[in-house]
Formats: sequence, C-alpha cells, structure tokens
Amino acid sequence: MRLLQNFTIRMVMLTILGLFCLLWSGVGLYSVHALSEVSEGNDIDRHLVRQMTVLSQGNDQYFRFVTRLSRAMDVKIGGGTPDFAPARQSLENMRQKLEEMKALSPGPMNPDISREVLSNWQALLEKGVVPQMQLAQQGSLTAWSEHASTVTPALSRAFGASAERFSHEAGAMLDNTRVMVDGKTYTIRILLITAVILGIAILIFTDRYLVAMMVKPLERIRQQFQRIAQGDLSQPIEALGRNCVGRLVPLLRAMQDSLREAVSTIRAGSDNI
Repeated sequence: MRLLQNFTIRMVMLTILGLFCLLWSGVGLYSVHALSEVSEGNDIDRHLVRQMTVLSQGNDQYFRFVTRLSRAMDVKIGGGTPDFAPARQSLENMRQKLEEMKALSPGPMNPDISREVLSNWQALLEKGVVPQMQLAQQGSLTAWSEHASTVTPALSRAFGASAERFSHEAGAMLDNTRVMVDGKTYTIRILLITAVILGIAILIFTDRYLVAMMVKPLERIRQQFQRIAQGDLSQPIEALGRNCVGRLVPLLRAMQDSLREAVSTIRAGSDNI
C-alpha cells in the first residue's frame, strides 16, 4: 500500500475501475462470441437432424411402397381386384420427401455426400419405383417380377449405402458440435468463476486501499486538529505521502508552525509587559 501513497486517489481508483471493467468486458466479449458459436452449432444440429429425419421418412416410404405394392400384386395374382392407391400414396410421399430433401441440401453436410444421396434417391424413384408401379398396373407379371427382383433392389442398395454414409457423416458432425458446445460451456463457466473471484479480490483491495489512503490518514489529521485545539503544538504530524490527503500535511504543518510562532510572540510580549 505504501507504494501507492505517492499516486493520487483518483488515478488509483480509475485504474482499479478500469481493470474491473476490462476484466468483465473481456469475459463478456468472450462469452458472447462463445455463445454465438454455440448457437451456430445448434443451428447446424437442427438442420442435420431435420435432414436425417426427412431421409429416414423417405426411406420408410420406399419400404411402405414395396410392401403395399407386393400385397396388391398378391391380390392380382390371385385373380382379385388390386388396390394400388396405398402404394401410389407411398410413392407420392417418397417424391415429396425427395423434394424436401433437395430444399434442405446441402446445408452443413459435405456437398459430395449430399449430391450422392440425392442422385441415388432420384434414380431409385425414377428408374426403380415409378417403372415398377407402371409395370404393376399395366405390364405383365413377368416384367414386373423381373424389374422388382433385379432393377429396384440394386438401386435400393445404392440409395441405402449413400444414406448410411450420410447418417455416419451427420453423426460425426453432431458429435463434434456437442464436444464444441461442452468445451465452450466449460470455458465460460471457468471464466465466470475466475472473474467473480477476481472481482471480489478487487473489491477487497479497493476497501483496504481506501482505508489505508483515506480513512486512517483523515483520522490522523482529525486527531492532529484535536491536539491543536487543545493547545498542543509540539507534535508535528508525520508525512502521509503525496496523494490527495497527503498534500494536506504540509499545509497543516505550516499552520501549526505559524500558530507556534504566534504563541511564542504573544508569550514574549507578555513577559516584556
């Protein structure tokens, strides 16, 4: 504390407040930046989850189409009247999911993987599912059976493989985002705890500084005035540094010396009388 006696209280307090503001400004700026990255990561997560949901729904509609069309063909083979409406509805749903996936792509996903999924999905729809539906309704059973057992399964496997790669890549990206979010959250927590501890330390230091540089020196000056008021001019006050309070000491000493000289003069005059 004695090192600060020669600095003005205003300058020291401004320095302390500046350090306090700098501390919390740094913590605040980093927190805002980190939370912005977390928000971006959450946006990526939501987009990927939406893409994976649409992809899963499209794949589900394909299997629904195959199942419903097979049931209709069993009825047709048995000589009954097949109902192709459920299979047609699954086909349309699959087409809608493909268009929705196109609108969402590529997003945060690797463009090559996204293009591969869309290409294989489109091929499965146009070269596999649609012709299979047409053959079931208008073609011979042999042509439909051959197409359903050779062409469509190959296209389905290609689409399934690309969908698997898409899901694997999306899972890795989601894991990376979670690691990033956890890391940023941990760092922000540590920074806030550290800033609170440093803030309390600065508060305690400020209190001790004000006590040492203002409260106690002013109390000494008050006691010195009490001694002067009681007529004791023999005890000079000690130096208190060159800060705002310490600059009062030379004036107080000069006043005390002046009073001492005046008292001495009065006593000398009284003795002469």
